[in-house]
Amino acid sequence: MPHKRTSWMTLLAAALAISTAGCATTPVSERLVFSDALIRDYKLTDVHKPRLQYYSSDRITLVRSASGSLRGIAEGKLIERGNTLVRGIEIPADAPGVVVGAGPNWLAVSFEPGSYLYFVSGQSRVNSPHWDDEREAERYYLYAPDWDGRAGSVRIGDTSYQAVEGSIDVFLTVGRETLFKASSQSRIQPGRWLDDRPPR
Repeated sequence: MPHKRTSWMTLLAAALAISTAGCATTPVSERLVFSDALIRDYKLTDVHKPRLQYYSSDRITLVRSASGSLRGIAEGKLIERGNTLVRGIEIPADAPGVVVGAGPNWLAVSFEPGSYLYFVSGQSRVNSPHWDDEREAERYYLYAPDWDGRAGSVRIGDTSYQAVEGSIDVFLTVGRETLFKASSQSRIQPGRWLDDRPPR
């Protein structure tokens, strides 16, 4: 009899533990590649696109150089002085951005107030001995139309920059949070005695 009573107590404790679990909601966050396929899956329109938070998949490096020179005569010699100023902009990997304009296969994404860059899907393949174009057609990559495998032009406001290094491979991602609801129910069947009477 003591053995039976211990078994029943163990079973009852386990059942109570399960029943107190009830239901739980577990959020799962992840990053998705923003693509034409995702637009179709979620039926996104140009109205929906500015409501999403975007992120850069990798680092974008932009450079601009300006040269100046001064010519003249000094101490009986021709003098020429030159200088080159290189300005750079870097947008780090995973930088958050917002859409300030959108079309059928393009987004204008701003990573800083007052400026934006274009990201385009379905870009033409680039044949270059300096770069192997492995971009996927439906992803939204940085748009530099004259990319030659090493650099390509982009504009920020009225200023032209050169996108360099791996900038042309940078694409957009968006966040997604999925809520999984798990519920459990349990009850105990106490068992039955013969003739519905417990033995003495």
